[in-house]
Amino acid sequence: MKKDSPEIAGYTVLPVQLPPTPAFPKPATHYLYLRPHEPRIPDPDSPRSLFVVNAPIDTTETHLRHLFAAQLSAGRVEKVHFENVPTKKKHSPPTLSASKNNKKRKRITADDLQSQLDAIDLPSTWDRQLQKSGAHAIVIFADKPSMESSLKAAAKAAKKGTQIVWAEGIEHRVSPLGLARYQNHEQLRYPDRATLLHTVNDFMVVFGEVAEARKREEARKAQMPDDDGFVTVTSGPKLNNVAQQEEMRELVERQRKKEEGLGDFYRFQSREKRKERQNELLRRFDDDRRKLSEMKERKGKIRPE
Repeated sequence: MKKDSPEIAGYTVLPVQLPPTPAFPKPATHYLYLRPHEPRIPDPDSPRSLFVVNAPIDTTETHLRHLFAAQLSAGRVEKVHFENVPTKKKHSPPTLSASKNNKKRKRITADDLQSQLDAIDLPSTWDRQLQKSGAHAIVIFADKPSMESSLKAAAKAAKKGTQIVWAEGIEHRVSPLGLARYQNHEQLRYPDRATLLHTVNDFMVVFGEVAEARKREEARKAQMPDDDGFVTVTSGPKLNNVAQQEEMRELVERQRKKEEGLGDFYRFQSREKRKERQNELLRRFDDDRRKLSEMKERKGKIRPE
């Protein structure tokens, strides 16, 4: 049965059928709202992204991949960002061998290490993330034509009244809900010792590096002169380690470069430097003449009377 192409406030409306469950043994119709993603601050992924509103609470990335790639036979999904779900990149703590092989690498700041520390989490106690009612998601496709073809396919399916059963064919690819979900949750509450030990070790290694980086930055700031050229004297133990010595050398070198070009700022300084160079040349000339006379006397070319 054909229907008019549904569109509300610029959103393409795609009806999907939720299958019956033991708690509600009747199918229900759920409506997805889709439009191209147009954020206020565009990013490189915006032109190839779809903004999906009113996602079902059991929506996962697998559901949306299956919807666009298999059920609508449209574009290929690259990744999905859900509402209120932070996307963290896993960072591995820097090893000693890596630092030796890359001596000219960029200086790692305390903020960089802090971001690595924030990315280290304990194992999740849930095998599947649930969404809140009416949640939205950003579906990023492989390219812009894939996004456009997916939006057209959704509008075409809605216009023709094509029945799309939510999660049909992927029941074995997603974690079950209901009682099985909470049974898995009870097991995941007690992860194995090796996993916990690995996570805690990674956290403590990066935590120690963050503390050392903070100390180095504070010591560097304490040695930096202010706008008037004064250095604030602070209380605390003197740091005599290698890192502190390197930082002191960097500060001295930076100050020396800063003072370059200021030696001849006044005229009398230029005159004094010229006089010093002249006196130095005269002194060297006298020394050379004296040495030449001594050499001639030793060879007997000049005989005393």
